[in-house]
Amino acid sequence: MPEVRNLDYIRNLSSKEFPDLGAKLFEALTDIAGNQNTLAQQVNGNVNGAPQAPPAVNGLQVSAQNGHFQVAITDNSPIYRGISYYVEHADNPNFTNAHTVNLGSSRNANLFLGNVNRYFRAYSSYASSPAGPPVYHGSQAQPLVVSGGGAIGGPAFLSSQGSGTGAPEQALQGPGRIPFRSATGAPPTR
Repeated sequence: MPEVRNLDYIRNLSSKEFPDLGAKLFEALTDIAGNQNTLAQQVNGNVNGAPQAPPAVNGLQVSAQNGHFQVAITDNSPIYRGISYYVEHADNPNFTNAHTVNLGSSRNANLFLGNVNRYFRAYSSYASSPAGPPVYHGSQAQPLVVSGGGAIGGPAFLSSQGSGTGAPEQALQGPGRIPFRSATGAPPTR
């Protein structure tokens, strides 16, 4: 529950006109704090700041045939409802110009990319948290390339536009590491 300062003092307030003033204020403030805590749990928020990123997913497997890439993310970590999973793929093990695919709450995807060679990594995030640490198909030190196979060549991949509040070609963002993006530095008008 969020900290409410001076509760003991408020509880003991009284006057001739309002003998129950302190007790009633105490009840009201503890109800507000409790409701705030309930709302934070429902939206996976943090009343004391930004929510922490979820832990790293446990694993990533990718297979391919005839240009179809099958992606499976394993995540046995304790998580909250509202988690989203992301997979990034690139034509190089450094993930320069990586393309981000938001899988939502699903941990499986079928991507048709054609007969191309791609490297993959995955991570998770909550709507208002930073992205969790990425996990690689293979390992971070040695990502494994996956060949699409088949007779249909892949597309010419355009420059990555990123995801969320991240900038173009900025990877590992999920919904964004910052709460907003604007040219002026001020939050956009809602």
